[in-house]
Amino acid sequence: MEGGEESNKNGKSEVKKITKPPFRPAKDDTKPLLQDPILRSDPIETEEALLRLPPFPISKPKSQIQ
Repeated sequence: MEGGEESNKNGKSEVKKITKPPFRPAKDDTKPLLQDPILRSDPIETEEALLRLPPFPISKPKSQIQ
């Protein structure tokens, strides 16, 4: 007798039915493509963040100063 076979009274062998668990695709472990965080974020939140930047001093180019 082999592991997957069983003999019955008539001397014939029957293959045992092995129940397999249902097929489940493996979880994708690949890294996502890199994206610009500003482009993929909410435009309203991005605009609010940009509006809260501190004021920068306006400097005139040295060529215009007399």
